[in-house]
Amino acid sequence: MPLGEIAGEALGGVFRFVAHIVFEIVVEWLLRGTGALILRLSRPRHEPGETAAIVTGLLFWIAMVAFGFWLYRQASP
Repeated sequence: MPLGEIAGEALGGVFRFVAHIVFEIVVEWLLRGTGALILRLSRPRHEPGETAAIVTGLLFWIAMVAFGFWLYRQASP
């Protein structure tokens, strides 16, 4: 194998690893974690499903970004 192919495969592996870590942090922790917390607070006796938690977390973060943008627009002259 030429050296370029070996380096390319190694670099591709590193990028896949970094993408996997970023995906885990964003989807699992920020979206699913936040959504599960919100659903547990609103329905304490029910265990939230994975899809419901991710959708709830996504909607929460979209609302937070929109609220932050609105707040910024209100505070700026």
